[in-house]
Amino acid sequence: MRDFSRKFGIFTAFGLLLLSACSSEHRPKYWHAGSERPYEIKGVRYYPQTNYQYSAVGYASWYGPGFHGKPTSTGRTFDKNKLTAAHRTLPLPSVVIVENLSNGRKVKLLVNDRGPFAHTDKRIIDVSQRAAEILGFKKRGHVKVRVTCLPKESQLAAVKYKRKPYPSRRRK
Repeated sequence: MRDFSRKFGIFTAFGLLLLSACSSEHRPKYWHAGSERPYEIKGVRYYPQTNYQYSAVGYASWYGPGFHGKPTSTGRTFDKNKLTAAHRTLPLPSVVIVENLSNGRKVKLLVNDRGPFAHTDKRIIDVSQRAAEILGFKKRGHVKVRVTCLPKESQLAAVKYKRKPYPSRRRK
């Protein structure tokens, strides 16, 4: 009987270990759940878009040292030296052009993360440290920008990430 209890205990512990390895806490938060699904951060609900016709003016900030080496929402590792960005609602991944409206500099970025989640609604995108350098606002920390999604390149990026591209919705 004692031998049965020991085997049952080992079996139960092994089963619990397997179940915990499958829990969603170990997965990137938005990628596996589907980047098109609504999600909540700090009590605010966000509704990702499924079209690539996005164009907006707002503020960009940059993120780098504190996030460097950590997983993005797509499951890739964030590298502050790559040309990437975080957006609240664009399909993941997407490709955008970000233009600094104060100096006219532009850069093409891969959106592979969710954010920014600051206390202001004026920030529409977080860019990598390298992108902030190219756009000329690294020392300042933030700048007014225009963000324009590139539909064809975004769909190609989705294929490259082994995801089905989201269908473009045409405006009527």
